[in-house]
Amino acid sequence: MIRPSFLRDIATPAEGPFSTHLLSALNIAAYVTWLAIAFAVIEPAKLAAGDAREWLGAACLLGILVLYVSCALIGRDGGAGLWRVLGQGVLILATEALLGSGQNAVLLIIVAGQLVLMLPLRAFVMVMLAFNAGLVVIWHVRGVPMASTLISLTQIGAFQAFAALTGHYAGSREQAREHLAQVNAELLATRRLLEESARAGERLKLSRELHDVAGHSLTALKLNLARLSRDPALAAREEIALSAQLADDLLAQIRQVVGALRAHDGLDLRAALEALGRPVPGVRIDMEIEDGLRVDDIDQAEALLRCAQEAITNALRHGRARHIRIRLQHEGADLALTVENDGVSPARIDEGNGLTGMRERLAAVGGRIDIEPTPPRGLRLVARIEGARA
Repeated sequence: MIRPSFLRDIATPAEGPFSTHLLSALNIAAYVTWLAIAFAVIEPAKLAAGDAREWLGAACLLGILVLYVSCALIGRDGGAGLWRVLGQGVLILATEALLGSGQNAVLLIIVAGQLVLMLPLRAFVMVMLAFNAGLVVIWHVRGVPMASTLISLTQIGAFQAFAALTGHYAGSREQAREHLAQVNAELLATRRLLEESARAGERLKLSRELHDVAGHSLTALKLNLARLSRDPALAAREEIALSAQLADDLLAQIRQVVGALRAHDGLDLRAALEALGRPVPGVRIDMEIEDGLRVDDIDQAEALLRCAQEAITNALRHGRARHIRIRLQHEGADLALTVENDGVSPARIDEGNGLTGMRERLAAVGGRIDIEPTPPRGLRLVARIEGARA
């Protein structure tokens, strides 16, 4: 799979409960929580009096909301998403230090729910311990008794753990659902390819049988009728001439049928490619397949199908694409599959197992693959099989 180099140590997050839909149920719950905290900790009288500390605290609180909304709109994938979530935690500590109500710490529950989807367990625990340690320092500087600090921290930590477990299980469920949809799409595409392969085999067998068996027999019949027509006793009979004409017509019709069957030799990949995109909700997948295009070799057809499958998976998982365009056409003697998306372009493309597998599949059938970003957004993948057209 194609992944930016800085993401190699960051787990690919599922959407989980905090989906990229701005008004999802738990996003609305997060907004309500933020609003309740804002009303509780901001003092309008101090704002009206121009208290710099109060204004700065309010700005930090607003920054938390802005970063959260940006995550909901753009997504939490990759290094940028991680930094936006970490920024929320830092601003929560800054808000607590400036406004000093103790209630701001509740917002760390939302941060915990997001981070558990983005980091390995050990890294997640370390980051949350660091945020909670920051709270302890702030409260200690403020003079809060250690007993009160421990009680408050225990309560907040329990809610953080609950949010983390909820996020983890919801994320796992979402990953399982996405994996099931992906496997289902792969099975549908493979079934379409096998069905097309079986039909192509039947067409080839039928065309050969018609040409070799029926054609041979009709040719022999025509020869025998020609011999009979040279017999003076039979030459004048109308039945001989009519039989010869019928044999000529039938042989011409068989040749037409064989020609029509031969015109459809090879595999039609349209149904298999459409099956890959059918189970993907919220994403527009456009197909542009050259009219009458057929792939002669089933290994080539499978290699192209798997390349399209991997490209769609990468565009959705890592690029968060909303529009994918698939084009299959002949370019001279070559057969080219192009997959473009409007997702996030990685700063650097590292070859993971998916990309390596694509290259190996194509190399086995005499092809190659090229990948390039398409600024300002998106990625283009071109899988090319040289000399696929005879």
